[in-house]
Amino acid sequence: SLLQEIMYRSGFKISKSLANCHLRNLETISPTLSKSLHVLPRNDTPLIFTPRTLFIESQKRFLFSKKESEPEAAKTEEAADEVSESEKLLNEKVAELEERSADLLDKYKRSLADFENLRNRMNKQVADAKIFGIQGFCKDLLDVADVLNKAITLVPKEQLEKESQYLKDMHQGLQLTESQLLKVFTKHGLVQENPMGEKFDPNKHDALFQIPAPDKEPNTVMDVQKVGYILQGRTIRPAAVGVSRK
Repeated sequence: SLLQEIMYRSGFKISKSLANCHLRNLETISPTLSKSLHVLPRNDTPLIFTPRTLFIESQKRFLFSKKESEPEAAKTEEAADEVSESEKLLNEKVAELEERSADLLDKYKRSLADFENLRNRMNKQVADAKIFGIQGFCKDLLDVADVLNKAITLVPKEQLEKESQYLKDMHQGLQLTESQLLKVFTKHGLVQENPMGEKFDPNKHDALFQIPAPDKEPNTVMDVQKVGYILQGRTIRPAAVGVSRK
């Protein structure tokens, strides 16, 4: 056919050109070796390149062969599917790791916040323990202060002027003892609360009874049965009082 004739002539020309180039290379490299070689006469059978023997080295596929190229295309598609499946698995793994990392970061921040709150509470408890560690001891001494105050106030001034000097000295000693005890209380942050004439405060006062007093504002302290005490701003004993009413 016409196509075979064209391919035949092309193959003959290509083989002739390759032979001439090969001989020239030999002459360039070794003239002595080239003299010992004999060129085939033109009537010899030429080297013919048929379509079945031509192929591309990079792809290793025969030209004009659809049956052999189809499996290669199928393999390429399978490889592409495998790559896409691998990418999908990797993306899922990355998403899972990112979610786990976010969860761990959230737990870490929460742990830091909890630890900071715990540290603040512990510091406050330590500070309170230093300040209010004597609270129980102070409460026990309040009864002593009450007894001293009662002993001083029960003796009328008229009797002190009439009685002997020994009674006066004893009364004065009790006053000095009470004064010194109150100074010790003040030194350690324990303050006496005597709310006579003040407005009733439920955080500091304990109302025992009411006193009719039209000329006074309601809930005004009219009588103090027992003074109160405050330790570093904390009421450890409210004052027992009587308040006014209309």
